Amino acid sequence: MKIKKFTSIAMIAATLLALSGCSLLSSAESLKPYAASDGVNLQVEALKARNVLLIQGDSGNAVLIGSFINSSDADIQATLQTKDSAGMDKVANFIVKAGEKFDIGYNGIEGIPLSLNAVPGSLYSVYLSTGVDPIKLMVPVLDGSLAEYSKYAEALN
Repeated sequence: MKIKKFTSIAMIAATLLALSGCSLLSSAESLKPYAASDGVNLQVEALKARNVLLIQGDSGNAVLIGSFINSSDADIQATLQTKDSAGMDKVANFIVKAGEKFDIGYNGIEGIPLSLNAVPGSLYSVYLSTGVDPIKLMVPVLDGSLAEYSKYAEALN
């Protein structure tokens, strides 16, 4: 009788261990921190780029928008550079003051306009530099389907 009880308990323990083994040995993806946004997030030294994306209207015109946060004690000179569909360089230089946030396309600041023949949902190359080698951002191209971006798309038509 004791052997049957011991065997039953051992089988139950082995089954529980086998069924919970995956979660026992791997980390839960939901516990990893991430920045939820529609655009690209990146950090170049003390400059954090947040929600950088392109919004394209029906006319083929687009606007580059995003936020930039300076986590240092000194002002940061930054440059965004890309090419439009005709191959023309589009460059925007801006300063992000120490400990502050700078918006492009938000809070009364104009976005960076460009002519674009991209399909919404595709990715477009934009380069961010803070005085060192530029970092390539693969920025998503969105249209006005989402309510929060429809005003941008409508203004481009």
